[in-house]
Amino acid sequence: MCGRISQYRDPRLYADHLGLADPLMLFDAADRRPGYNLAPGTHPLAIYPDQTLHAIHWGYCPDWAREQHLPQTINARADAAPTARYFEQLWKTGRVLVPADGWFEWRVESTFNDSDVDGDRSQQEASERQPYFVHLKNDAPMYLAALSSVRGTEPQTEGMGLVIVTASADAGLVDVHGRRPLAFSPDAARRWLDPALSPEELEQLARDACLPASRFRWHRVSREVDRALNDEPGLIEALH
Repeated sequence: MCGRISQYRDPRLYADHLGLADPLMLFDAADRRPGYNLAPGTHPLAIYPDQTLHAIHWGYCPDWAREQHLPQTINARADAAPTARYFEQLWKTGRVLVPADGWFEWRVESTFNDSDVDGDRSQQEASERQPYFVHLKNDAPMYLAALSSVRGTEPQTEGMGLVIVTASADAGLVDVHGRRPLAFSPDAARRWLDPALSPEELEQLARDACLPASRFRWHRVSREVDRALNDEPGLIEALH
């Protein structure tokens, strides 16, 4: 699952790290600020095949789904999207990248609280959702596979936006949902953007090119990240 990401570096750094020769920033730089806790409904930056960077609404619902009062979606499964009605066309012609510095996962963990009943002290077990921040060991940016219904500089109307593609989680990677973002290195990310990629090559890329768990580290962070309106550097710092 991918429901919260960090995207706090200068946009030009993402473009340079990806190896873009002539990136074009098509967003209002004055409105941008580092995003440490970006949630669905916000507007993360997305990189398009023509080397433009846009701020795109995170969330998507096609017109036919809105007419049927179906929900907006924020993720697309890599194994299902190529044939799913929501995403089939976007998989072919709407592939973009969301540069990211990390993402958050929540894991249910046991806690023990002291109790005092009639003078006898004991411990009671409880559980709580503990957030973790997942990032590359070398702290480099990563590029999340995404699909967007927004084309060029057209206005973003209701229902238009992007979804982040997810893959099965590797063994050993903290992910309570069994899903994780389809995260690429720059080489694989550039291939994802290639409009000439055949369906077979695209399937292989989605299956085999995801950065492995061994490239990541993760640490417990403050539960202040639970509130989507909180967005500050301290949210990604490790708890001591």
